[in-house]
Amino acid sequence: MKRIKTILAALLLVGELFAFKVFNVSTFNYVNSIVRHGDRLCVGTDGGVVLYSPSSRRVRATLVTERPVVLAVPDPLSPDIFFVEGMSLRRWAPNFRNSSWLADLPGMPTSLGVDRDHLYLEIGGTIYRYSKIGVREGSGGAGDDVVWCGKRGSISADDPIIAPLMPHFIDSRTMGTVDMKVFYRDMDRLWVGTEGLGLYLYSINTWQVRDSLHFGLITGDVWAIYRDGPDVWFGGSRGITRKRKDQWIPYSREGMMISFDPLITDIVGDSSFIWFGTNRGLLRFRKKDDTFWAFSASLPSVYVRSLDEIMDRLWISCDEGLFYIVPPAGPYSRVILGTAVNQVLFHSGLFYYLTEKGVYRAAEKKPSSVTPLEDPRGWLDFRTFCGTSYGNRLFFVTEAGLVVYDAGRDTFGYSTPPISLKGADRVRCTASGGYFFLTSRSGLEMMRISDFHWRVLTSYDGLPDEEVLSVLADGDTLWVGTKKGLSVITGW
Repeated sequence: MKRIKTILAALLLVGELFAFKVFNVSTFNYVNSIVRHGDRLCVGTDGGVVLYSPSSRRVRATLVTERPVVLAVPDPLSPDIFFVEGMSLRRWAPNFRNSSWLADLPGMPTSLGVDRDHLYLEIGGTIYRYSKIGVREGSGGAGDDVVWCGKRGSISADDPIIAPLMPHFIDSRTMGTVDMKVFYRDMDRLWVGTEGLGLYLYSINTWQVRDSLHFGLITGDVWAIYRDGPDVWFGGSRGITRKRKDQWIPYSREGMMISFDPLITDIVGDSSFIWFGTNRGLLRFRKKDDTFWAFSASLPSVYVRSLDEIMDRLWISCDEGLFYIVPPAGPYSRVILGTAVNQVLFHSGLFYYLTEKGVYRAAEKKPSSVTPLEDPRGWLDFRTFCGTSYGNRLFFVTEAGLVVYDAGRDTFGYSTPPISLKGADRVRCTASGGYFFLTSRSGLEMMRISDFHWRVLTSYDGLPDEEVLSVLADGDTLWVGTKKGLSVITGW
């Protein structure tokens, strides 16, 4: 995987020091500005700023921002980047995680320039001059040595030199028709920024594509993560992204050939298909020909809370209860529980149904014959959001707290996460390497299983947002989906 962003941090848990790295990935494929200075290609995107090295063909650094970056330009005298986010002028040193505010702007600029001493912003046809610490010094004064991005640094869409690219869109099998938005000439090459497919590099002499750069996710919010062999899949409110080696392959509604905008709530797979739970039923991706289909099998158009592949069946937990189908075509069967179901677990020949009214279990051969799982404190009578297994133990996340059930010994343990679960809407969890991980509205909670000691990772530790929506433990890598992008944590 390309090095996106590295943040070194330290995690102290009862005398043990853990060093870890955080790589942040966001919606960098929606390009707003392009400029090159030396070996620095600076790209302003909907997800933030991307700093790319054309000579080494690698991303040197990224900055995830709260709002789209409309303009971004490198300082010719330092490694710093100046950029416009919303109506603010900001400065970023690529060695650091955060940017600094310089000034609020009187209007939305169409161009941003920098020379040895000053910044220049074109607003409403007037060029305003600023110092590099954000002090407005007047207007005009821009010389020939200014490095420009935006309108003054790009080629207009009606420039005759790019007529061979007409019409200005890319017909993508995975994204449908994607508009070309930004055109930047780099000697005998042309960089083209798109609305969802990143950058394309063309040779002006032959008009052949010399390179294409897909920087990250199609979606800003990452609701679901799933590993399928060498591939990792991500889903959210703007579509699906597939990571294959160093490629980030986006899929939009047009590319999936479906008639609605899906919110991807969960992802699972088998040998032939990848299944996607959505706010309106199921999507199915067939591996042999890379095609998407909206799946019916007479299944109601339900809001899917979670998907589980168990005993060659696909289990669908939803507001209407619990359904299962035998892939690839169904038909579906239903387990009557009289309440909404959040997840299904299977352990040692028993099904565990995690519902709005607690936890129920059933034998493998009689999945519809259920009995409640009772614990001494009665925590399993509460709403149960999610669960996972680790060795011989089952972890149930309930509104009362975390219940750890040792199925072999039939004993229970309890722990209260640092962040309250009362009133939570959606929670996900996983366990790996001796740790239990839990998503929350205020960070990623992690608990050392041996002694139930908790720690919360937040944006202070490098996450792009406090609200964590999904988590996947993958060997020594932890994939963390947030409301504003994806973090990849290694070395934990």
